[in-house]
Amino acid sequence: MKYKMLEGTSWTPCGEFIKIDEEACTGCKDCVKVCPGGVISIVNGKAKVMRYENCCECAACWFVCTIGAIGFSWPKGGTGRKYRWG
Repeated sequence: MKYKMLEGTSWTPCGEFIKIDEEACTGCKDCVKVCPGGVISIVNGKAKVMRYENCCECAACWFVCTIGAIGFSWPKGGTGRKYRWG
């Protein structure tokens, strides 16, 4: 899937705000399936954050991970996804 930046948004780098516990991850791919930005991929059977800049900060990956392998914290103000409208 090719991701296209949403019109009216911009990205300011903010460091790692999605943390994946590789030991706990089972590679079920639920986080990959729900992520609208294609941020997470499965690498060697484990979830791995590949493109923070595509994240729309919905936290769907965190909500869907039933084993708690994903930690999510919204980026600090002034960083991350910025929406011009709304």
